[in-house]
Formats: sequence, C-alpha cells, structure tokens
Amino acid sequence: MLFFKNREMDCMVLKRLPSILIIIIIASAFLHPIIPYDTKRMIYAISLTIKSAVLFLLPFLIFGLLFKTFVRLSHQAAHIFFLIFGCLCVSNFLNTFLSHYVGSLLYHVDFSLGNKLECSASLEPYFLFLIPSLIKNDFALLGGVVVGLGMVIYNRAYALKISQKVNFIIEKLFSVISFLTPLFIVGLVIKCASEGNLLIIFKNYLQVLLVIITYGIVYTFIFYLVANKFSIQESVFCLRNMFPAWLTAMGTMSSALTMPVTILSTEKNVTRKELAGSVVSATVNIHLLGDCIAIPIISYAILKYYGIAEPSLGSYLVFALFFVIAKFSVAAIPAGGIIVMVPILEKYLNFTPEMSTLIVAIYVVFDPIITGFNVLGNGAFAKLIDTLAPFFSLRKRV
Repeated sequence: MLFFKNREMDCMVLKRLPSILIIIIIASAFLHPIIPYDTKRMIYAISLTIKSAVLFLLPFLIFGLLFKTFVRLSHQAAHIFFLIFGCLCVSNFLNTFLSHYVGSLLYHVDFSLGNKLECSASLEPYFLFLIPSLIKNDFALLGGVVVGLGMVIYNRAYALKISQKVNFIIEKLFSVISFLTPLFIVGLVIKCASEGNLLIIFKNYLQVLLVIITYGIVYTFIFYLVANKFSIQESVFCLRNMFPAWLTAMGTMSSALTMPVTILSTEKNVTRKELAGSVVSATVNIHLLGDCIAIPIISYAILKYYGIAEPSLGSYLVFALFFVIAKFSVAAIPAGGIIVMVPILEKYLNFTPEMSTLIVAIYVVFDPIITGFNVLGNGAFAKLIDTLAPFFSLRKRV
C-alpha cells in the first residue's frame, strides 16, 4: 500500500488545524466587540499581508506541485498513466461544467440571499504591505506540465531526483502556510464580524450549503453507478464501505490525512487492491469532487449577492478549463482548495478582493462537507479505473 509519509510534526499540525480554525472562527465572531478598533485594524492588516505572501508564493507552489505530480504519474505504466490522467481531466471538467447549471439555477431562483449589507464603517487595515507577483499563475500552470513531462522524456531518473527535492521544499512551504492559516482566517472573520456581514454569511449561505449537499449526493451516487456498471446494489455496497473514510474526512478536513482510510475502504470495493492504492495516492489532492461542486455554486451565489451579471457559457468554459488545470496544484491543507482558486475567480469570474474574502470565509465553514465529498469521489474514481482497467489491457499492469 502506498501512503503519504508526512513528518510527525506536520501531521500533528494538520490534524489540529481544523479544530483550531473552528475555535478561532467562533471566538472571533463572539469576542470582536471587545477587541479595540486599532487592534482589529492591525489583525486585518497582518491577514492581508499573509494573503499577499501566499499569492506571491502561489505560482512557485503551483509549478512545483504540477511538476511533481506529472513526474510521479509518469512512473506508472504508460497505459495506466493515460487512463488515470484522461479520466481525471474528464471527471473534473465534467463535474465543474455541470455545476455551472446548478449555480445558474441558484442565480435565477430567489433563495432569499438578501441584498448586500451597507456597512456603517468599513474596517480598514492599519497598514497595507502588498508583495507583487513575479509570475502569472497561468504560466506556472502550463510551465509545470511542460517542464515535468519534458524532463521525464529527457531523463526520467534525473526528473525523479529533482521532484523529490521539489517535494521537500513544497512540504516546508505548506507547513509554514499551515501555521499562518489561523491568523489569516481570524483577520477575515473579524472584518466580516465588524462590518456586520458575518451573521448574514451563516444565515443566508446555509441555504446554499443545502443545495451543495443535495446536488453532491445525487452526483456522487451517479458516479458510483457509472463506476459499478449501473448496479444499484453494488453502488450502495461501495458507499457503505466508504463510510469510515467519509467520517474521517469530515473530522480532518484533509483528503491527504484521510488517505490511509480511503485506501483501506476502497480496497473493499475493487478487484485490484494494489491498483486502488496507486490510484488513490496519485489523485488524492487532484481529483476533488467536492471542490468542483461547491466552488462554482458558491461563486454563483456570491455573484448574485453582489449584483454582478451571470457569466456567459463561453466565459465559464474558459474558467472551467483553468479551474481543472489548477486542481493539479491544490495545497494539501484545510482550505487549500480555495486559496489556489482565488486568482482564477478574480480573473475569469470578475471577483473583487472583497468577494474573494467572502468565498474564503464560506469555504472554511463548509470545508468538512466539501472534503467528505472529495473523499467519496476519490473512492468512486478508483472504482472507475478498476472497472475500465480490463479494456486497457491493465490486468497485469499496476
């Protein structure tokens, strides 16, 4: 079985991070009235500085993650590489594309989201320190793919050696981001609470959460139906076996930390257990069913909330394309799925910094549900590969 070998310290941080985030959100929401105004401004300024630093590092992280992923996948047999990669892109794109129609329906139906609050006083940061981006995320996305595949073709052994060093650097950067995430989140929560927006987030967007859960259940079950050749009995059996992984994901808010349980649960559903471990470990952070469902739907709700026109189908297709590519670079930390997507939302869906702040806050609140769907999707994807394997002469290949 293939498992992530996280350092003990990093595992402890990641395991405690969801609980820390929940405590911080609740404490910030209830204690913000007694926090001095200048202290709020200072906390918010630090939060914006952290955000700026993460966005500065993001292109390098995206490049490194994509490079590492493609080098890693290339060590699979050629047949399984193209099968996994092809199905991965199709699954993520189809899921993201179909979520457009759910989001569009939500946009046109009155869900009583209310009008945008007019704040009596907007919380301004005590200082503003912004780090300019050196590389565009688009270039980092395409560069990671091209350089990764190119280096594998040129010298696979050397590419693997470089990818191990890149992976070490990325893990260290993610550890730093994990430590900074609580402070980043507390600034956003205090800003929303101070301006009176926090209550409306919890009150109004719970309706959006119900839409996400309903659609997620339907889509996930259909996914398992397809993977099990439309056998309802087998699909229910597979979902029952995935229950421990789903429950673990809800608690950890991390697909990576849940991966050992996901593999054990998936092995009960497939005929090639070694293939299940390989597929889950290779795609745990890049096949994200929950993100592909939740982020577009929440985005449409926010567009409606701010009175911004619904994007055209053509614009959304471009967004979906870069959305799917960016999935190869999602950070393996709670709320990592939305941090990578912020620049794409701002560029292709016309999100403002204020809207980006709002979607990050909503995503953090919904993260347990989203991660649960991600893990169920990982199990369904592994089952799908197991079902398709005989048609690609993979009976003896892993």
